[in-house]
Amino acid sequence: MTAIEVNSSIVIRRPSADDFTEIKDFVRKTCENTRNTYGEHDWNETPLEEGTYEEMMERFGAGNILLGFLDGILSGIVVLTQKNTEKFRHVGNLTLSLLSDDLIGSLGKELISRMILTCKGKGVIRKVNLRVREDLFKIQEIYKSLGFYEEGSLARDVCLNGMFYSTLLFGRSID
Repeated sequence: MTAIEVNSSIVIRRPSADDFTEIKDFVRKTCENTRNTYGEHDWNETPLEEGTYEEMMERFGAGNILLGFLDGILSGIVVLTQKNTEKFRHVGNLTLSLLSDDLIGSLGKELISRMILTCKGKGVIRKVNLRVREDLFKIQEIYKSLGFYEEGSLARDVCLNGMFYSTLLFGRSID
């Protein structure tokens, strides 16, 4: 997949080895503000500082990461993870990280849409799951506008600064 220019300021594309330093900087920034990462993946579980680009790509798989650039600056990443077991191979778990919550309606929406198109093209992933904290209403509405539906919740699933939040589970069939 080559870079896809959505409008004059947003570009969505797969990562290359040349992006690795910028990806590490982005992850550092988004880890500082855990509010800007939505999904089940936690960047802290991926030791990019000590790792290499090749190790990152091996962990996530080619085509399972898309980068979003806003005015030439890496401003969003969408990652699709999946289990290797046969019975769960058809399910992808989506995580979106953005530099700012303000980007969810533009860059975030476009990143998720492109990842769904990538899944459709490969034909392996047949269902995409994601998680969202119960208090992030705007993000829930974006997911619903992309065809996701609420499937359940996990009580007290997330603890931030001593506050517990339930996680809502969303899913979307893509076949």
